[in-house]
Amino acid sequence: MAVALTAYEEGTASLLEEVGLPAGHANSALQLLGAVESRYSRDLKLNLKAVLKSTHLSDKETALLALSIAANQKNGPLSDHFNGLAAQCGATPEECAEAVACASLLAANNVLYRFRHFADKEKYNELRPSLRMNIMMNPVTGKHLFELMSLAVSAVNGCEQCVKSHEASLIGLGATEEQVWDAIRIASVVASYDRIVH
Repeated sequence: MAVALTAYEEGTASLLEEVGLPAGHANSALQLLGAVESRYSRDLKLNLKAVLKSTHLSDKETALLALSIAANQKNGPLSDHFNGLAAQCGATPEECAEAVACASLLAANNVLYRFRHFADKEKYNELRPSLRMNIMMNPVTGKHLFELMSLAVSAVNGCEQCVKSHEASLIGLGATEEQVWDAIRIASVVASYDRIVH
């Protein structure tokens, strides 16, 4: 016999359903939200729906962007969901793998360039990172989308130099500010979902 969910639990179940998880998927954040009346569950679900329906990016691009952020956040359930969504939208296994690889590469770059920025010492600007970054030269996803993912991950990781560099590269490639903004909106909502669903 199925147990009826309270209105509050239905809100968290709806959050989970949006990313393909069963209502029984639990963690402490979901339990806290499900125990009280919270309008936030509905807002978060609607925010995710909204950012994934960009008028400036394709469905495949939004799904791959979301996948790169989920991978950056080390969120298995969200990574699985957005990987599946990207595949449904026509992304190849190579493109999905590259979204994950982008998150990993940018984790290294964001640490290096944040350090340079924080230390604010000319000597560190003169020293080369000497790290292999061949994936950036000829990405499977294309330069435009790879730069969008790089920008989004850098924004989540709080690297000012990387954000400025990738935004400038995107504008140089012909991207619009609206495309950039939509990528950042996706990053912000997926990072927000990560705090609740993991």
